[in-house]
Amino acid sequence: MDDRVVKVRLAPTEDSSGTATTRAWPLPTLVAYLFDGRACEEVRELLALGGGTAHGTIVTFAPVALTAAELSEIESRFPKPHPAPALSYERATFVELDMPALQPTLTVPIRGDQPLVVGIAQRAAYLSFDYGPWADVYVSTLTREEAAELLSDPARRVHDAGEAELARRIIGEDDAALRFAVPRAESPPPWRESRG
Repeated sequence: MDDRVVKVRLAPTEDSSGTATTRAWPLPTLVAYLFDGRACEEVRELLALGGGTAHGTIVTFAPVALTAAELSEIESRFPKPHPAPALSYERATFVELDMPALQPTLTVPIRGDQPLVVGIAQRAAYLSFDYGPWADVYVSTLTREEAAELLSDPARRVHDAGEAELARRIIGEDDAALRFAVPRAESPPPWRESRG
């Protein structure tokens, strides 16, 4: 396992507030942090460049060269999908309506405490462990009526930047799904553990 420690600077993006901080992270922690919605090759590119954005921050560090095999070795130590864990939707860090269902190009945040969401959660299937939110992801396909109801009622949605209105216009053309991300209490994100 690569035991390098990398000095990482985390700064808020232009549209977020906060102050820059510096951390000394083990290389696997930096790799995990950069997996925010990215594939392995994209993470390797950011490492070689010495920076990028992840989790709402601008991340900079001295460039790191990793082979595909070295990155795979680091990734092999990350949490694995559970065989068939039950969804504890109450612990979801986010609930999102995705369109189209399997390869979403449009996402609308939905409040998780709605009765309709509770019913949908009961039929959700386990998808995978996602390194971006560092959580187990569950998905439940929606009927057009369910999707329309979630999108039409502002009380059911979290604030969005117009995605809900766009989704309401195309709901008849695409299928939709509700996605739940549930963190594992026993496997917190490594960047939360590494405060160095």
